[in-house]
Amino acid sequence: MNNINNVAGQWIRLRRILNPHTGRSLIIPLDHAITSGPVKGLTHPSKIVTMAAQSGADAVMLRPGLIHAVAETDSKNLGIILALTGRFDRGIDHVLLNSVEHALRYGADAICTEFKFGSDGDLENAKMASEITERAHQYNLPVLMTIYAIPGQVQRLGEGAYAHACRIGEELGADMVKIYLPNDEEVIQSCLDAVSVPLIMAGGSKSNTDEFYDHVETAIQLGVAGAAIGRNIWEHDNSSEIASKLAAIIHERNPKLEQEQLYI
Repeated sequence: MNNINNVAGQWIRLRRILNPHTGRSLIIPLDHAITSGPVKGLTHPSKIVTMAAQSGADAVMLRPGLIHAVAETDSKNLGIILALTGRFDRGIDHVLLNSVEHALRYGADAICTEFKFGSDGDLENAKMASEITERAHQYNLPVLMTIYAIPGQVQRLGEGAYAHACRIGEELGADMVKIYLPNDEEVIQSCLDAVSVPLIMAGGSKSNTDEFYDHVETAIQLGVAGAAIGRNIWEHDNSSEIASKLAAIIHERNPKLEQEQLYI
């Protein structure tokens, strides 16, 4: 019983991110401005949070300084993921910007850390991500680890770089692994086969809406546990409509998942 109690908090928090009925999640990140500036769609964070809540999203990801965007809106059903690492507009490697304890004080249900597999600083960043994860787990706080297989690494290792990156995330202790997935069923399946934790696809840069719907639907049908989609939602004028459509795709009945016991 003590072992169950020790991880109960983590399970409870995960259920605020991964829908307990489907085991999947639509996450809307709005943590981009520290790198990109307040680009179109990011000028009013509270509007994004309100739109997320009204459109059926499961969680938002933001930085601690924007927690007011959650506090001042009717978003009680949204999980909160706080991004603790980041960078500015030069270089690609992240540094730690906020602490796990700070995230807890701000009401986080999970935290996010990130590194790029194949960058000059990937090993040091992996060490940072591992240490953050270890610290978070002392408080039963789930970790969404964002990993990118950078183009040079894909050229060097081939398409297997994506699965390799996912496996690194799980071995560092991630409770959920987030990664950009190319629209290739074999690559997506290889990533799913590489991990036993929920796999979340990153939305990437703004793209054709119908093609993006198809990409997400393919990933979900293969067993991906959801998507973290920012620019492909809030950069569009009809962001609420797009978010609602994506929520419906992500939470559509999936026989493959129903045959398995949900992670949560």
